[in-house]
Amino acid sequence: MRLKTLLFSSPLLLSFSSVAAQNEVTFGIGDLQDYTSPFIGLQYKRYFSDVPTENQPHLISPYLNKINSAYGRYFTTDIYDFYQAGGEWFIDDKWVVNADLRYVDYDRTSTTTYATADIDVGYFITPQWQVGIGNYYQYRESRPVYYYGDDYVSARTYSNNQNNLKAFARYTNITNGSGWDIGTEVIFSGALNTTLDVRYFFNPGISLNFTYLMDEDESNYLYDDGDIAELTLDYWFTRNFSLQVGAGARIGGDDDGLATVTLTTSYRF
Repeated sequence: MRLKTLLFSSPLLLSFSSVAAQNEVTFGIGDLQDYTSPFIGLQYKRYFSDVPTENQPHLISPYLNKINSAYGRYFTTDIYDFYQAGGEWFIDDKWVVNADLRYVDYDRTSTTTYATADIDVGYFITPQWQVGIGNYYQYRESRPVYYYGDDYVSARTYSNNQNNLKAFARYTNITNGSGWDIGTEVIFSGALNTTLDVRYFFNPGISLNFTYLMDEDESNYLYDDGDIAELTLDYWFTRNFSLQVGAGARIGGDDDGLATVTLTTSYRF
């Protein structure tokens, strides 16, 4: 894989550590194997209560304090445009509902669209343990395009959809700003699709995350086949500004090796 040089520009490092934040803007750029140009992404998240700034990991402070939120996300490559929206709603100290909608437009290469709707309900068995179930809906519509010289012909449209049961668990144990945040999710879509996510917080501002995806399917638009292992370092310069650097590798497929390099910055205000 030939890696491109990633150009990155961050906002001014303004620190308003004593000011509570309800907004978060994230910008990212990455190099993906199998694509001729890097992807560029932007996300906006709105928290419906102030995000606390006390001595706890800044990254997951909204989750630890059960703050409701909604977000919108967009990123683009030379092949498709990706749109996403969702939210997290804590009904009380025990119950939480998550919803996520995705739409992918492959119009640059063919008339193909892909959409998913993901909704799940979680329950806190203890303050550290959350378990839950949900439904993962997928819809695909495609119309192959065949080129003959300067002309092209579109074939008939094909579409399919399916609902898949999902189950998940999350364990979070933080003491004095450090500790573990571990999650796993299984989607039952014929063959199991399993994700394991392990993050360790060294202090409120620094954490290292390892993610492993097994039997990756079409809901992840970065890879063809084989398992995926990703390692990410998250560093918060202040309670408001962070930088994240990550790399992913394909394992066990036809093309093992480095698959992604990403660089992301987030700002809360």
